[in-house]
Amino acid sequence: MLVGLCLGAFVLADAGLLDGRRAATHWVGAGLFAQRFPQVKLEPDVLYVDAGPVVTSAGTAAGVDCCLHVVRRLCGADAAARIVRRMVVPPHRQGG
Repeated sequence: MLVGLCLGAFVLADAGLLDGRRAATHWVGAGLFAQRFPQVKLEPDVLYVDAGPVVTSAGTAAGVDCCLHVVRRLCGADAAARIVRRMVVPPHRQGG
């Protein structure tokens, strides 16, 4: 699994790893991203996108949401719940 946090989606797209996939990136770069990578379906209103082997997130705080999602996916909900309790953050936030 590869993860591109925030503007890291640009690196993954430049490498061709997002071709034909959905992706998220920081709203500041969304216009440029859509322009440079028309072969990627940009999801501008989500915190993160899980596109199978590649996961991308929007801004910096959304990177936390994305990483928690990865922990849930790889280690289970109990592991993610332990982390969110220690961090004092919600276990899941909606985008938009």
